[in-house]
Amino acid sequence: MFFAVIGKPQTWRNVGYLLLAFPLGIFYFVFLVVGLSLGFGLIITLLGIPLLVGVMAGAYGLGEFERAITNYLLGIDTPASHRLSVPEGWWAKVKTLITSSETWKRILYLFLEFPLGIVGFTLAVVTGAMFALVVSPLFYTQGWWAEGFDWLSSWWVVDELWEALVVAIGGILVGFVGLHVMNGVAGLWGIIAKGLLGPSGQAQPAQEPAQPLPSP
Repeated sequence: MFFAVIGKPQTWRNVGYLLLAFPLGIFYFVFLVVGLSLGFGLIITLLGIPLLVGVMAGAYGLGEFERAITNYLLGIDTPASHRLSVPEGWWAKVKTLITSSETWKRILYLFLEFPLGIVGFTLAVVTGAMFALVVSPLFYTQGWWAEGFDWLSSWWVVDELWEALVVAIGGILVGFVGLHVMNGVAGLWGIIAKGLLGPSGQAQPAQEPAQPLPSP
């Protein structure tokens, strides 16, 4: 139902994740841009190579962190990856880290979280502002509304009770629409997270050796 969205725990987990994505997205963006820029800039001195490997390893680890919090907050089920669990030693791990598509998908995901954080934060602020209008019948003649609320640059000045009630009801309705939109954005982001943070391929189950046919 339209109004039941406010009472669903998943709604508030989605809101929490979208708000969390804003600071995390800024951190991921700065980490990747600075790290990759320094790494490629210093690659001629050979110092850039270990720096780039470190940035890629950090991005892989941050991707695992994101996989865990998206599973918890967005209610998805992205399986863990064991692509780097190779037994041949550190060089094999570095080679796998660089060549694995999972590493590059995680880097793409971390870059994408920056615009997601902006969208999520904007939706949360606008939705919260709409719900805040519920108090307009109490304050439209007080404080900063003493001379009437200048609504939409004098297009509509709220200076009567019925007008304040219209603003309050409209704000509530738009606020509920905002919650539904945030749920939709979170659901779409969950699909993206599952595609970019999940393992690239599942290991095929070992086949049992064929049993010899019984002799007649």
